[in-house]
Amino acid sequence: MVSNSVLYNTGNILSLNALKLKAGKTSEEELVEALKIILKDSQNTSGNDINAGGGDREELKITVKIFMQSDDPEILRDALERMLKELHTNSIGTLILAYGEAQNSGKELESLQKLWPVLEKYIQSGTLTSVGLSNIRPTIVQINLAMCCVVPPVLQEFTQQNQIQLLTHNDPYHILNKDSCVELFGSEAKLNWVAKYQVHIKCRGVLSSKGYFVNITK
Repeated sequence: MVSNSVLYNTGNILSLNALKLKAGKTSEEELVEALKIILKDSQNTSGNDINAGGGDREELKITVKIFMQSDDPEILRDALERMLKELHTNSIGTLILAYGEAQNSGKELESLQKLWPVLEKYIQSGTLTSVGLSNIRPTIVQINLAMCCVVPPVLQEFTQQNQIQLLTHNDPYHILNKDSCVELFGSEAKLNWVAKYQVHIKCRGVLSSKGYFVNITK
């Protein structure tokens, strides 16, 4: 566990009435609004126990996207362990790792190679079923719609040949920007990672739970 870090948990935001009245928000706006609500009144959160509604755990599909702020393997390991604990589960169906800048600095591959061994261990143990990770033969690739409205044919062919699932998304590169972080947590807060999770009921394709975790060091 990363020392001196604090974990903020929005709980299941599908139960936050204030957010329901503000539909159409981006994921960044949604996260900031949810954090403002729970920071103002922690009793607003509904918790993250995905099994709280009963039913068969095997009928639930868990998807987690972790937005890393550094290539420190220990921070990624901490994020994964905390997600498993907070979601009351011993496995995650799909993990997407978000790392890097909108303008590629050329160092992303080197950084991702530092993080990959952590994910590999969780895959080998069966804790993670599928992983989305740029440049290192992931089983899932996410394309940002803000940067690419049409999937290049070469990329389509590559994913088909290598049994890679191709997805699109509209999450910003920095889901919690510096100004928002300062506004919410103060100028001395350092953002370590943000995790976004969704839980679907497989047989019906219904979204049953959705929320965010934010880990900072003060």
